[in-house]
Amino acid sequence: MKTLTFCFDHPVAVKVLFYCLSDPAVKYEKKFLRSSEDGSLLIPVEDIPAGSWNVMLEWCHDGREFCMERKIEIPGAILS
Repeated sequence: MKTLTFCFDHPVAVKVLFYCLSDPAVKYEKKFLRSSEDGSLLIPVEDIPAGSWNVMLEWCHDGREFCMERKIEIPGAILS
């Protein structure tokens, strides 16, 4: 299974948005994924097509809103 891994200092519930860099009209959203108790967050990306993406995480902690954005590359299928 293809996943992205993020580590937080505390447990979180995040909203995850994927924006395609080559076609801004293409978006994927995953709502309210929860981390483990130690703050590890695994985001499945098997349903996201290969290519370059901006990934945005949004969450609240201690009454404050947070946002983090990263550029990622999802590789295509590997043929042998």
